[in-house]
Amino acid sequence: MRAQGDVPALYIDKRGLFGDREYMWVEGAAHLNVNHKPGTKAGPGRFISQREDPVLTGVTANLEAGGLALSWRDGERLFVPRAADTSANRLPVSLWGWQGEGVDQGDEAARWGEAVLRRPVRLVAISDEVPKYVEDDPALGRVGFSDGYPVTVGSTAAFERINSYLVSIGRPAVATDRTRTTIILDGLDVGDDHFFPEDYVGAITITTEAGPLVLERRKACGRCPIPDTDQLTGERKTHVRSALGKLGRTGTHLDTVRYGSETEIFLTQNFIMRLRSDMTDNAPLKIERGCELEVTYTAHTNWVPTTRA
Repeated sequence: MRAQGDVPALYIDKRGLFGDREYMWVEGAAHLNVNHKPGTKAGPGRFISQREDPVLTGVTANLEAGGLALSWRDGERLFVPRAADTSANRLPVSLWGWQGEGVDQGDEAARWGEAVLRRPVRLVAISDEVPKYVEDDPALGRVGFSDGYPVTVGSTAAFERINSYLVSIGRPAVATDRTRTTIILDGLDVGDDHFFPEDYVGAITITTEAGPLVLERRKACGRCPIPDTDQLTGERKTHVRSALGKLGRTGTHLDTVRYGSETEIFLTQNFIMRLRSDMTDNAPLKIERGCELEVTYTAHTNWVPTTRA
């Protein structure tokens, strides 16, 4: 699924980023992948994403009072009332290495999703009673059904660099929604040699009317096929990741003990949120588009480029 375009503001409460990946499609029965890691068997409750099913770009999801409004690109719509977060409604779900529970949203939503994906699926919502935490650590904060982190940070400089390269080789420029980035920073200054300056941002402090919010860099974002997936048509090509490879963005995480030593293509950075301990439910923090913030830079990034022979 995809959200509706850009938003004028982000809201953060004790549960994390409001409205971010509160719902997820999961397999309703065993499925053998054909697009992402072909031949891999995904059991019931396993998450479904555009990696395996780019058809999901045709599904738009909007949070509304009391539930979720789904629409398909041909105009077919469905409003799904939010199911009660009770043990009777929860079912086992998994997302990469995370195992937890999701709140099943009923048979009507499942039938709607099955018509789109052409196989048994269920729609689940994030549970308040059985939360999902960053790296399974409550001290790092809560998230919805994100891959792992609440905020992904990129920069206008990085996207300009990618598109400049694409145009130079006769490829079309791409929109920033390709990378599903939460916050895109403008005006970063870490020197002329750094075309991807978000790599050198260690922390971001944002002043809001309800108090300060601090974002801390946690992990470089290794990129899957989604940046090469057109968010309007579902068409997939390899232009973006190929460009990133040519621009020297292939490497490994610096912390191989925690994040593994697999070679990845990096773009943007994952951040965690440090919220005030006295934060209340009725006083969310609001981050407005175009707001000013304080950036703390680091001397080194958190990944190591692949050495070329």
